[in-house]
Amino acid sequence: MVSLAKTPFGFFAIAMQDQIVDIKKLPNDPKEVAKILIGNDFEEWRKGLKKKGMDIKDTIFDPLKAALLLGISRKEFLTFSRLVEIEISKLQIKKFIGKDYLVLQSVGGLDDLNKSINIVVNRIREWYGMHFPELKIEDHEKFLKKIIKGVDRVESMGIDLSKEDLQAITRLAEMILEMYKTKTKIEVYLDKLMDEVSPNVKALTGANLGARLIEKAGSLRSLALLPASTIQVLGAEKALFKHLQKGTPSPKHGVIFQNQIITRAPVSKRGKLARTFATKIALSAKADFFSPGEKRPELVKLWEKRVKEVLK
Repeated sequence: MVSLAKTPFGFFAIAMQDQIVDIKKLPNDPKEVAKILIGNDFEEWRKGLKKKGMDIKDTIFDPLKAALLLGISRKEFLTFSRLVEIEISKLQIKKFIGKDYLVLQSVGGLDDLNKSINIVVNRIREWYGMHFPELKIEDHEKFLKKIIKGVDRVESMGIDLSKEDLQAITRLAEMILEMYKTKTKIEVYLDKLMDEVSPNVKALTGANLGARLIEKAGSLRSLALLPASTIQVLGAEKALFKHLQKGTPSPKHGVIFQNQIITRAPVSKRGKLARTFATKIALSAKADFFSPGEKRPELVKLWEKRVKEVLK
């Protein structure tokens, strides 16, 4: 019977009386050893020994004892093992943090941009409103472009501002317009990122809503493991807790209400549509996480078919 030992210095096959009968030495580089230890090299080596006819025990031989048999001191073993474990931890962290975390940061960045834009635009509207309160343009970008270009104040009830006063306002307006351009670029980036990270969810929900769902869940993995009932109310946590604590009506949907089909549907139909939509999102997320790169267009078709059945 042969026992196997998996150590940072190599793989050992040890027979009776602690005799090494086979060895696969590893390089003296902690980074390279870490890659080997978290890979399939040990299992491939084990299979090779079995093909040679070795009778291998299920139990693993003490790695420190195996290293001592090779003439490696306890101190040397512990020092090198520590360096290897550090490298293994780094590799596992990199593996754990996938590109779906870029989606989370992109969504957060867009939220921060929107908040900043709204705060400063409201300030500009109040500031410029002292000068020309009659200017009524709801669209923020059009409003900013208008005041940068300049307007004729015919019989305005606002106060007169100097050239320096107006320049201060237009500088802020120009900065916000640049932020709008940045926002557009990030949205384009997010659209491409969702193609790579979660194409099935994107096909079903669109890039923005799909990214928002991943952000609410915490990761693509978390979204893939959530039941459809939870996905349905993601983003409606406050309403859900209020329902549980005070008995108010339970929420029918969370951020999935952004879907135009659900938004425009009659109120009596929204619950059914939300349940179906959440179910298809759950299946799409599972496909993206467990079978990356595999597209499932039938999920979109099933959703479209169900919409027709509910709304007819």
